Amino acid sequence: MVIGIFLGEKRYLGIDMGSFSIKIVEVVDRKGSIEVVNFGLIPIVNFKQVFSTSRILEETLSSLLKESFNKFKIQAKEAIFNITAPNTFPINFLVPYIPERSLMQVVKFESQKQVPLSLEEIEFEFRYTEFLSETQKNWLVFLVAVPKTYFQRLENLTNLTKLKLSGYGLEYFNLEPFFASKKEVLVCFDLGHSYSTIYLIKDGKIIYGSKLNLRGYDYLDGVMNISKFNEEKTIELVQKNGFMFNPEERELKSLAENFLNNLITSVEMEISKIEDKFLFRPEKIIFTGGLSVLNGFKENVALRLKKYQFEILDITSFVKGDNFIKLKEKSSLFSQALGVVFRKIIK
Repeated sequence: MVIGIFLGEKRYLGIDMGSFSIKIVEVVDRKGSIEVVNFGLIPIVNFKQVFSTSRILEETLSSLLKESFNKFKIQAKEAIFNITAPNTFPINFLVPYIPERSLMQVVKFESQKQVPLSLEEIEFEFRYTEFLSETQKNWLVFLVAVPKTYFQRLENLTNLTKLKLSGYGLEYFNLEPFFASKKEVLVCFDLGHSYSTIYLIKDGKIIYGSKLNLRGYDYLDGVMNISKFNEEKTIELVQKNGFMFNPEERELKSLAENFLNNLITSVEMEISKIEDKFLFRPEKIIFTGGLSVLNGFKENVALRLKKYQFEILDITSFVKGDNFIKLKEKSSLFSQALGVVFRKIIK
């Protein structure tokens, strides 16, 4: 007789609902030994429609998820969702250097001034760190609030897919497990399809985050206009070539170069803003997300980003799972889906 589930084993399904694709990871936790046993991307082909509406109905999402569960032979029933940046209210503020035990009350008070919902209507999470200006010491607080109404959407989705809503994590904090042992100052750019996010990381904690208007959609749209392909063929072309085109493909090559030039200019501008505002100079830049794993991204960024060291986030060293480990830097695609599960397990 073979027992399928070991004593003490727990299975979780991490779900990151992007606008270009849904990323899922099935994780088995065997008392701290964490293995990715299944993972996959669920494409959302109609990217123009999704981009214009910024919303996919629960019924559509549940259908996509159920199809993928059969395809990937998913066994986990406990789902943990990434809550994406557009569904949150992120704020940064300074607090006088009061005793830490008093911070919660001040944070609640400040959230009421800056979040357009009452305390009864939100859930929030925050980080804080010492901030020393030229004149005094303060606490620098980064708070992210989520409307409670959003959780009803997750409940509806899990009910439709016959899953149990086991938890959630905020996109702004889900990458923290991968930086927990890092003591240097880092800036991370999560480069996505309909938006990107920037994070300032100090001593393993994300102390600032913001949504950026850097969009893979613009690149896809440009490729589609030049190639005259439909959306599905355009996605196939970009997944195959990324930013690498032959000289005879002059228009596409020029589009890729211009897109990357603008991206790096924006990256350097955002870092400069952080240095001016927070007085922290990052020791390294970390890239993650769908754009960062396209062919030619790393090579082209190395040619353009001269002021800072950088790397693509590789999360394979944090887990077991032979197939997942083979992804190497491409595992970056699943950083939010895996990060949200890590945060559940770590708690």
